Amino acid sequence: MKIRTQHMTLGAALMQIAEHERFTAINPLYVRGNKVTNAFLINDSTCIFLKYGSEPKPTGEYQFTFTAEQISSLEDAEEHYRTVFVCLVCVEAQDICGLTADELHRMITARQDTVEGDEESYQVLITAPENGRLRVYTNTAGRRGVPALEPLLIPRNRFPGFLFE
Repeated sequence: MKIRTQHMTLGAALMQIAEHERFTAINPLYVRGNKVTNAFLINDSTCIFLKYGSEPKPTGEYQFTFTAEQISSLEDAEEHYRTVFVCLVCVEAQDICGLTADELHRMITARQDTVEGDEESYQVLITAPENGRLRVYTNTAGRRGVPALEPLLIPRNRFPGFLFE
C-alpha cells in the first residue's frame, strides 16, 4: 500500500496516543455498522476524529472543514461511546489541537446563530502563535476575521493526555 500524506500526518497523533501510559488499544471506528474515515476507537470507549492542515493560510490560520456528513458521524458516535474528541493536526506548527465534541458543537452553534439555515460545511480555524496557546474559533457568517464566539485557548500540551482523563 502506498503511503499517503494523511498516513504520515495523522500517524503523528496516533503515535502520541499509543505512547501514553493509559493507552491499551486502537481500532477503526464503526458507527451504525459503517467504518468512519479518519476516526478511531481508543481503548474501549473513547472515539477520536482526526483531521490535518499542512500549513496555515496567508491569514496565519489553519483551516479545518467539517461537512454535514462528518458532523453527523460525530453525533452518532456520541450516542454510542462515553467520550468523543476531535484532534486537529497543524503540521507546519508541529502541534495537535485536541477538542472535545462539545467544544466543536459550541463553535458550530455560534456560527449557525449568525446565518439563516444550515450550511453544508463549517470551517474551524486555528492560529498557533509562538510561545502561546492555540486559538480555535469559527468566523461569523460573511465576516472574515470576526469570530462567532470568543476563541478557545487550548494549551499546546493538552493532547494526548486529555483523551485519558
